[in-house]
Amino acid sequence: MLSYFFTDKNGKRCEIKNVLTVEISADVDVPADELVLTVPYDRKYRNVDMLEAYDGKSLVFVGQADEIVSIVHNSGAIVRLSARSLAGRLLDNEAEPVTYINPAAKFIFERHLKPFGIVGYDGDEHPFMGTIKIEKGMTEWQVLEKFCSGRYGKGPRITGAGFALMCGTYGGAEPIVFGRNGVGYTSLREYIKPCKVISQVKLRTEEYGGYKSIISNKCVADRIKRVRYVNAFLDNNAVKTADRMIENGNRQSFEITVECPKCLCGVVGRRAVIYDPLVGKREGLVVKSIKYSLKKNGESTTVVLGKENGDVADELHN
Repeated sequence: MLSYFFTDKNGKRCEIKNVLTVEISADVDVPADELVLTVPYDRKYRNVDMLEAYDGKSLVFVGQADEIVSIVHNSGAIVRLSARSLAGRLLDNEAEPVTYINPAAKFIFERHLKPFGIVGYDGDEHPFMGTIKIEKGMTEWQVLEKFCSGRYGKGPRITGAGFALMCGTYGGAEPIVFGRNGVGYTSLREYIKPCKVISQVKLRTEEYGGYKSIISNKCVADRIKRVRYVNAFLDNNAVKTADRMIENGNRQSFEITVECPKCLCGVVGRRAVIYDPLVGKREGLVVKSIKYSLKKNGESTTVVLGKENGDVADELHN
């Protein structure tokens, strides 16, 4: 069972003891985790500034309150507290327009993450060889994304506890095992969605030309025919755009959902393996998202798993 604390606007920190319901959501494709909890009404909650959640002694969530809602109904009154993790601050703040030459991870951390409460990072000290131009209107999160994409070729993630994972190595050394003496689950659903797969992206490279260049999905059978079009003449990153469209379709074509009767926070991005007596062994998986809930009937976590490298399911090859 998780424990919860709040810090008010005067800096006083208190434990939240009478928690009624809780939801914690995290998704590998969403920068900020989200915490929503309800408690019996008390005026002190109107001054909440920061919220924290701990699994034992491990911090799994810290964030600033986004919304405090007092609700009165016939059976009594409650307060609903909502917060995003510290990545929300990066989304909410605009970065100063500037051009960096050969920036390193430490520089990006010190200038764009540390001022917003991010406690550390895993990036190496080798600089990004080139320039990063921060345009007017870019958020602090977009700066981090731009740096990580250029330096590591992968998107970043800020953990719920406020640590920046820049290298895309948050999968962990050892996968989480579901079933066979690992994490137990009450139900499993496997989804195979050929409708999500894109077989080709056709590019238009000349202002008045046709869509003659083709980027093909090498992971699918010839019988899958779904085409998209990108005007490369207007998009300098058209090839990357096409690759991303294909990869996203592949990722969305296969997922497994498991319902676990326990708390599994802080596992988004981790590698995973399933041993199920009916569907068999499933490996090469990664945790795409989690949704933890605490209600009257106890706690549970819905875990969504996808292919680790964005490959389509084997079944689509047959």
